[in-house]
Parts: sequence; C-alpha cells; structure tokens
Amino acid sequence: MRYVVTGAMGFFGSVLADYLVDQGHEVISIDVLPEHDANRRYRNIQLDITDGASLIEAVRSLGVVDAIFHVAAILAHIKESLDKLWAANVDGTRNVMECARVLAIKKVVFTSTNCVFSTGFKDPVNESTPTQPIEVYGRSKLAAEKVIEEYTDVDAVIIRCPTIIAAGRLGLLTILFDFVREGRRLYLVGDGSNRYSFIAAQDLANACLLAAQSGCSGIYHVGSDNVPTMKECYRDLMIHAGKKPRLICIPEGPTVLALKILNTLGLSPLGPYHYRMLAANFVFDTTKIKRDMHWQPTRTNTEILFDALKYYVDNFDEINNSTGLSAHKTRAKAGVLNLLRMIS
Repeated sequence: MRYVVTGAMGFFGSVLADYLVDQGHEVISIDVLPEHDANRRYRNIQLDITDGASLIEAVRSLGVVDAIFHVAAILAHIKESLDKLWAANVDGTRNVMECARVLAIKKVVFTSTNCVFSTGFKDPVNESTPTQPIEVYGRSKLAAEKVIEEYTDVDAVIIRCPTIIAAGRLGLLTILFDFVREGRRLYLVGDGSNRYSFIAAQDLANACLLAAQSGCSGIYHVGSDNVPTMKECYRDLMIHAGKKPRLICIPEGPTVLALKILNTLGLSPLGPYHYRMLAANFVFDTTKIKRDMHWQPTRTNTEILFDALKYYVDNFDEINNSTGLSAHKTRAKAGVLNLLRMIS
C-alpha cells in the first residue's frame, strides 16, 4: 500500500512511518518541519497542511494513495500563538479531509487525544463518555473530530490515545526523568492510588494500521492493559534506574492551585490539563477496538517508561544539544520545577 503520514518528522509520526515501512508499505511524509535524518526510509514533503491547495496538489502528485494517517498537530505547551495552534489542528484537519474527498482516498486515520476530557473517572472511559476539554489543545482536537464527522462520504477512524511513550519520547517526560536520573524525591499529588493510561507507540502504530485496513469507522480508544497505580509506577521506575524510591505524597488542592498560578506566570510548563489530572484516575476502555479490530496492546505502562528513561539517560548529551526538532523529540523547559528538583 501507499500511505501518507502527516507529521512524520515528529515523535509518533516517525514511529508510525517506520512501522508502516517495516510492514512492507510505501510511506510519504508531509510535515511543516524539514528532513533532518539522512538515513530515513521514506520521503518527506515539507508542507504546511494549513495550505489546503498545496496539500491536495502534493498528494495528487503521488498517484494512488490508499490512506492518510493524520498525526500532525501543535501541542499546547509549545509557545505558539493560539491562532496558529487552532489553524494547524482544526483547519489543517479540514484540509486533510478535503484532500481525501477530492482525491477519493479510501481511508483517513486520525490520532486524537484523552485531552478531550478534563477530569478523572472512577470507571474506564469508553467512546460514549461525554467529552469536556478544558484547554485549547483538547478543544482543538475535539473540534477536529467534529470536522471529520462532517465528511460522511470519507471513511475515517478517530483513535483517541493517552500519553504516547517509547524510546525517544521526550517533552514533558524529561522533567520526571531528571528527578529519577538524579535519584531525587518524587512527588505524588494525592495518595498515589490513581491509575493513568499510557500507550506504547508501537502498539498505537499497530492500531492505526489495523484501522486503515479495516472496514471500521468512528471513534476508538486505545491504552495499555493492567494499568498500575502512579505510586507503583514511580516506585518501579526508581528501582529500575538503580535508585532508592523516595516517594512523597502532597495534598492535591494546594498543589493544583500552586501549579495553576505558576503556569499563569509562565514559570511552569504544566498546563490546565496536566495539573488537573495529576491526581486523577483515567483509564481508557479498549473493549471496542479489541472487539472490532482484534487489537491488543503488548506493553505495559512500566515497560514503556523503562524504555523511554533508558533512551534519555543513554543519549543525554545529544538530546541537550539538539535543535529544530518537534516538541516530543526535545527536552522540555521545566521552569521553576528545576528548583524543586535541586532541593529534593
């Protein structure tokens, strides 16, 4: 098959594109970022998906395309203007759907997010749970979902995923990893009994390919199985790193208020979704995708965090000197959280 992947210069886009190539498919990347890897096994067309006419012409020039995997997005913690974020995430999605309609492309697979929710849930969250985004990124992804649903003549699958993790996933995770790498105290908001879904990037890539090859459409949730508590997750991560676990539980209310103020002042990268969910219980119900597509996750939260931490430690110097990469491929600026780390 010949597949187009938007955002394949980014973290998950590149994992997905490599996975598709490994499965024997031809892949063409469309990304606003330039090529930065001379050894890449697929071609990148540098193009902004907010330019709908150029997107259609670029994809038309490829000949027959069997599906578009729409992964490209701007994240909320990147210091972009809100207009630019909305244009990329919502208008860009409309352009992708219009491209599929005009060129009669059989399938679009869109990666959405758990940020379309903004609170914890006692029970696993299924596809009928009402959405309630609280910040601009979640609102933009929900708006993109609504755009996709307008195109009733285009077969599309929306995959809502939790935090995507694999070796090479950086971004906000590097704040946690710096605490672990240096053997600092780790702080749990609340009592640490909450559970939070992650997804291995390879497992999500497999779900995307199954979706493209299926006769399914609509919304599906993915996530790892056997989700541990955050206390268990942090403890095991410290032990794996060869450090003595020192876990400190701090009260939820004052912590969330403090993080809200620090974010408002530009001193912390943790936005409304992040600080509201630190003590929340959030696990995706994956019954539907397992039933309809026979998908199964292969990695647990703990296993994929081990991989990501090892990559970070092994490539620490190179990561600190890297420039021009996507947000999930670079180290996050921790702001005042660096001070907390140094006194822990």
